[in-house]
Parts: sequence; structure tokens; C-alpha cells
Amino acid sequence: MPHRVRSTHARRTAARVAAVLLILGVSACGGSDEPGADAGASSAATTAPDEPQTPATQPGSTVATPPGEQESEAVTVTATDFELQVGEDGLSAGEVEFTLVNDGGATHDLVVERDGEEIAAVGAADPGETSTVTVTLEPGTYVLSCSIADHRAMGMETTVEVT
Repeated sequence: MPHRVRSTHARRTAARVAAVLLILGVSACGGSDEPGADAGASSAATTAPDEPQTPATQPGSTVATPPGEQESEAVTVTATDFELQVGEDGLSAGEVEFTLVNDGGATHDLVVERDGEEIAAVGAADPGETSTVTVTLEPGTYVLSCSIADHRAMGMETTVEVT
């Protein structure tokens, strides 16, 4: 019996050591101890002027897309009170990432429509915030608008051509 007790004790000790190492390894991978620090990290990427730029954030640079994946076109739509400004004149068919930047004083969202049918929507963004959605577009004419209250009727609507 003494051998069996030692074996069980050794297994428990090894399990505890493995658990501690796992916890240390996981915590070393995190970026911040603040609650919610990583929340929304995939919804919008921003780079402050004093932050070092990586190849993915340097202006004019491209990041290789893995085989079989299409690189999305990034389009910034700026909302002010009460106008939408699109950073691109024309878009290419395929995957498009719309980023709504709210430079206005009211909450705004962004709806993408084709032939009166909603194709995609970017969630509401409060003043100073951004919100992002990725959608696959076919060639045609699309309407971008803000659907909050009567913002669209007040002029928050524009069209884009996709070729």
C-alpha cells in the first residue's frame, strides 16, 4: 500500500504543477488585466499616432491573405449631423468592410440596402465611436443610410456603385 499512496500523491502533485503552469501560460498571453480591455477588439482596429505601426496598420501596406480567402476592401463612412461621407467613390464587388466613424453629436448607425432590401447593418455608434460590419456585395447600386429616428429624411443617405 505505501507504494500506491506515494503514486497517488505524486499524481496529485504533478496535476497541481501542471495546473499552475497552465494558468501562468494563459495569463502571460493576455494583454491587460483590466476588465473588458479586449472587448470589441475585432470590431474595429485603431492606431494612435504615437503607437508603433505593424505591417497591418501602416498606411498603404497590405497583409498577405491566406490561400482561398478573399481580402476585403475597407471603406470608411463618416457620419456627421446629418450627412454621410463615403471614403471611396466606387467599390469593387466582393467582400467589403464598412467602418462607421461617428464624428457627429448624435448616435448614428449605417444600413446598406440594394433595391430597397437591407443587405447589412452597422450597429449604432455614439459620438466619437466606430462600428464595423463586413458584407459581400455584388455589382450594382447600393444605398447607405442612417436608420435612427428621422436621420435618413434629414439627409443621411448616399449611394455607391459597386462594379
